[in-house]
Amino acid sequence: MKHISMEQENHLTKINRMLSMYQVLEVAQLEKAFPDLDGMKLRMLLKRLEKNGRLAFDKENGMVMYSKECSRNQAVIAAFWVLLDFYSDITYHTVSEYPVALTFYTDKAGYDVVYVPEDKEIIINHALAGFGEESPHRLVIVEKSEQMARLHFPGIAAFCLVLPDGKVQYYRKQGVTES
Repeated sequence: MKHISMEQENHLTKINRMLSMYQVLEVAQLEKAFPDLDGMKLRMLLKRLEKNGRLAFDKENGMVMYSKECSRNQAVIAAFWVLLDFYSDITYHTVSEYPVALTFYTDKAGYDVVYVPEDKEIIINHALAGFGEESPHRLVIVEKSEQMARLHFPGIAAFCLVLPDGKVQYYRKQGVTES
């Protein structure tokens, strides 16, 4: 039986905790969340967790699941890419309830990450309209840039487009900024 180091045990615990919260993540997201692990070490740790029955690893699709019963949630996957852009400054993060995909805090502010599927702008506007001035900063993920003009609720700090490779483009009324 192979013995693992305290550092590896720490990584195993963090990966397991992250998956227990978010249920399904892409391997590329875990690679970005754990930059001190090269791809080979991360995959070794994932295989160990899988062997121990603590996760399911879909190598074909590059997905890691807390269990085989978990399914991909596009809102959480997209929101997690946004979270990773702030990761080094985050003091706390957690999955949230609809219409907020996840919430995170830095030393300076709190953020809700909202995912808006195309043609759901009216319901999201209605769901988030009543919060007023006490609203947290909201990072709003849209599937298409045309959606931005149809979203009007308190607290919008930026709009985001998450590209297929995980890069996030941030938009404000005056233009685009890249992370």
